[in-house]
Amino acid sequence: MDEKRLERIEVKLDDISDHLSSIDKTLVEQHLSLKEHVRRTALLEKEVSPIKKHVNMVQGALLLITILSALAGIIECLRMIK
Repeated sequence: MDEKRLERIEVKLDDISDHLSSIDKTLVEQHLSLKEHVRRTALLEKEVSPIKKHVNMVQGALLLITILSALAGIIECLRMIK
């Protein structure tokens, strides 16, 4: 191979190496960002857990009130029929 061709190949390899280094830096930054995101998500899930429990309790109470209201309505209808 002639000297110019070898020089062009070296330049291209250097460009590829620089590009790969840039990709590596980007991956490291993204990995750190992902770790922080996972940490914040875990904290938020801990905060939401009591809220979910409260919502379930309120839904249970509303269901109980609905059932008692339906029973009261049925009893009242039966009293009116007699």
